[in-house]
Amino acid sequence: MKVLKGKILVLALVFGLVSILLLLIFLFYSSIPSSSQNPEWINFTYGNNVLAIAFEGNYVWVGTTGGLVRLDKTTGAMTFYNRANSGLPDNSVQSIAIDKQGNKWIGTWDGGLAKFDGKNWVVYNRANSGLPSNNVYSIAIDKQGNKWIGTGGKRKFVKFDGTNWMIFYTADSGVPNDDILTISIDRYGNKWLGTSGGGLVVYREGGVKLDMQVRK
Repeated sequence: MKVLKGKILVLALVFGLVSILLLLIFLFYSSIPSSSQNPEWINFTYGNNVLAIAFEGNYVWVGTTGGLVRLDKTTGAMTFYNRANSGLPDNSVQSIAIDKQGNKWIGTWDGGLAKFDGKNWVVYNRANSGLPSNNVYSIAIDKQGNKWIGTGGKRKFVKFDGTNWMIFYTADSGVPNDDILTISIDRYGNKWLGTSGGGLVVYREGGVKLDMQVRK
């Protein structure tokens, strides 16, 4: 009888140690990011709706419906900016462009355009600037540093040189009467505008330049 009790005690101790070991293994692997299971994909879950991405050296700037995120690609550390803890005028960040000086130009859903140098914020909106709408869908910066901005409202397309605002009205320009959701500038300086219902439009001061090489 004593031998049986001894065996039961030993089995109980072994079972307890195995359970503890399994628990430690589970906790260890659950603490490792899911990317370790598949290194081709890493999921960052701050703000499920990602609207904009821009790269600056080792940082990735991410615009979400919950604010702006700066992600360090080396460490994975994230810095969060929103209306509560920064000068970001609206938490829905729709577009990001970075100029040669490292300024981040941030287009928001209803807060206008923000300029962020890493420390200070400057906000441009309908009340304090020539920006025609507080809804900024898209931004692109040309070689001269001009900001080309796509907005909502009747005055969709804007050029900002840092001082002056030039607005392209749909009534007297080739800009379609549709929201400009994306802007890209090619090597010739052509501005390619993607719209919500007016298709693709291209514009260049002095005339559009295209590569029209015929390939046999």
